[in-house]
Amino acid sequence: MKSRKSTGQDARERILDVSEELFANGSFDSVSIRAVTSKAGVNLSAVNYYFGSKQGLFQSVYVRRATLMNHERLHLLYEADEKAKVDGRDASLRELISAMLTPPIFWLCDEEKGFSVYIRFLARAYLEESSDMDNVLRQEVDVFARFVPYFQKIKPDLSEEDVYWRIHFIMGVMHHTINHLHRISMLSHNSCKKRPREEIRDRLVDFCCDGF
Repeated sequence: MKSRKSTGQDARERILDVSEELFANGSFDSVSIRAVTSKAGVNLSAVNYYFGSKQGLFQSVYVRRATLMNHERLHLLYEADEKAKVDGRDASLRELISAMLTPPIFWLCDEEKGFSVYIRFLARAYLEESSDMDNVLRQEVDVFARFVPYFQKIKPDLSEEDVYWRIHFIMGVMHHTINHLHRISMLSHNSCKKRPREEIRDRLVDFCCDGF
């Protein structure tokens, strides 16, 4: 028999899973609390109990996976740095940008673990004004700040401001890609097809390295 704490945790996770899917396919305003609780099989009051409000729920959906994604980014960053030290060099521009972009691109292509749903949600989250995302988005800002010294080390001619502008542009390219990858066939008159995630990542990193 499950404990009350375990049952409560299961309910909370069900609400997050359902909300992630609903928000990935609809706007913040269009998804109702009733739709969430009905699909999750919980009481209408459960959202307020666990998350305080609809905004709190939306932000919790973001934070749950963003924490893991940013952990992967930092792991790749520090792994690249350690490898570079062993080789007697600095981490390369390609390694740094790859560390930033690999998790979201790989997640986008990961249907098995369900991460692709979160990536679709993420694409919408950045556009939602009524969800009050500024506070939770600072978490991602803090992660990118860890990359800045590495970029400045290999590009000493760039100021901190220059580096942040470039990170901003890299994120713009990434978000367009995860939002509109399905359009590449139409854009190219079917000469481009959806490729394995490694190839998509490599093409994106190539482009960002050239622009940096």
